[in-house]
Amino acid sequence: MNLAEILVFTDIKQLHQIAGYYRCECNLNSKNDLITTLLVNLRHRQTIRTELERLTEVEKHFLLLLFLDKRSLFTLEDLLAKAGIALDCSEEKTEEKARKYVALALTRGWLFPAKGKTVGQFQVPRDIREPYLSAWLEQQELRRLQEAPAVYRDEGTALCDDIYQFLRFLAQEPVPLTSDGGMYKRYQTQLLRFLSVEEKPVAGEKWRFGYGLHFDLYPDRFSLLYDFCFYQRWIEEGKMQVELTDRGQEMLAQPYTDKTYHELIRFWIRLYKRAIPNLPMLVQLIPLMAGSEWVAHAEIEQSLLKWLKPFYYDDPASILSNRLLKMMVHLGLLKAGQAEGGEWYYSTTYACQTWLKEYNGFTETTILLK
Repeated sequence: MNLAEILVFTDIKQLHQIAGYYRCECNLNSKNDLITTLLVNLRHRQTIRTELERLTEVEKHFLLLLFLDKRSLFTLEDLLAKAGIALDCSEEKTEEKARKYVALALTRGWLFPAKGKTVGQFQVPRDIREPYLSAWLEQQELRRLQEAPAVYRDEGTALCDDIYQFLRFLAQEPVPLTSDGGMYKRYQTQLLRFLSVEEKPVAGEKWRFGYGLHFDLYPDRFSLLYDFCFYQRWIEEGKMQVELTDRGQEMLAQPYTDKTYHELIRFWIRLYKRAIPNLPMLVQLIPLMAGSEWVAHAEIEQSLLKWLKPFYYDDPASILSNRLLKMMVHLGLLKAGQAEGGEWYYSTTYACQTWLKEYNGFTETTILLK
């Protein structure tokens, strides 16, 4: 629902709270006057800019988590989980503080209690999301290139093509596994040569964990591809070998569809989200920052690094470069190019724009608050 529709059904008490917060001058005894005044104020560009300027980093974080989730309704648990993620990055996470941020969102007119059959849930007005997101982007003052770098990489749906290549490889014969559960290096080397993006077998570092079931055994891109096939039950491991299943044979007989591509992106987000709780938000923010132009790596880092926490062996800068930007390029969500001077730039792809239209975010699992 849009703001005008929501305000009509909003309790007079909340209308008074919002009007008091924004210091609106109106007849507080007239609901019609309150609604008219709030409609003008809450959507006014200067009001939004001023509001963003006085928000703390935690409050901005919570706002982005809320407004980038396109669902129409949220439970209190959903909202507390979002507040918990925002507070976790500031190391101030408590249940009391999480509830405070939800209450502030109600006072600021970002959230409203739902009515009718959806009573007990909360909703965000559809028509205030975009103005706030646009104002946040303006605040970043991003340095962009209008023209593409002379050389850039766009992998498109090559990862999906390589799924078929991998399944065809296994269709020839099962591949034996080592005692650690990975394919022998000679098989890996042979297979990786057939794939669209060249990778080398990992050197067996014991610190590789946290980004998938087989992340310790295979390089980043192929690890995602392998885990996705395993999750879909197109392949199975047993008797010290990995082989194609009947479902895998059926998959090989089917033509490529966008459904497989979108399922792969969703799988990646679910897989990496445990290590990077902000991933659903960042996957949307990075394309917004780049738009149809090219945004520098340094600009992305300056805006987003504060919302990334170390994950064991990975520091925030490494997570941004290797777990987000590099994987978004592999998934065809971003194009990457190197400008003169060696600086990397990123831009969105057509596939990314199509994906974002369908992407509604993920329900956060309840975060245990200290």
